[in-house]
Amino acid sequence: MKVGIISDVHANLPALERVMEKLNHCDEIYSAGDVVGYYPFPNEVVEMFIREDISSVAGNHDIAVVNADFSGMNAIAMEAGIYTRNVLSYKNLQWLSKLPLNIETPYFKIYHGMPANGEAAYIVYIFPDDPAIDVFLAETNKHIVVGHTHIQFAREQNGKFFFNPGSVGQPRDGDARAAYAIYDTEKVRLRLQRVRYNVNEVCDAIENANLSRYLCSRLYEGY
Repeated sequence: MKVGIISDVHANLPALERVMEKLNHCDEIYSAGDVVGYYPFPNEVVEMFIREDISSVAGNHDIAVVNADFSGMNAIAMEAGIYTRNVLSYKNLQWLSKLPLNIETPYFKIYHGMPANGEAAYIVYIFPDDPAIDVFLAETNKHIVVGHTHIQFAREQNGKFFFNPGSVGQPRDGDARAAYAIYDTEKVRLRLQRVRYNVNEVCDAIENANLSRYLCSRLYEGY
């Protein structure tokens, strides 16, 4: 069985569409959160998640939009969050409100921020050099998936992976291509992948939505 893993789509529909083309052979797809936020396609992205039966945990932006509480965000994220809340349909907002803080499958434990219960599961960042990763790997009986940092990486210990598939919608690791991962359960193989997409299409939509142009420029920079 092949499993697709994505994270941090942030309502970037063109990026998600290209990634989904690459995952069309996967038996299951999971998301490590932040389905919405930043970019101007929240309804289209949520509807694709529903249509493609993508299971997702809740990210900090998802929770902020559901609660209409953007107090912990910078001005640009807050502006985009308010926009998202205003345009999101009731049905899609309800779907967002039901996202769990973690998902456990036969192969994975999936979180947005870190392996934890409560707020830490979607607030705390785990970067590639965090020494806590070794502790989590020593204690886990399954692979661990996180998102939140928008940095693609994988660490392996005793046949178990701790990995971040990277961000579909807003990479921050210096590579502007949309990021994702594929796990082969039979070969026990993890592949971290990238794909190019039409950034200009997203930038046009940002301008039409009167959102910050900074959201566009960082897509070209991959940071």
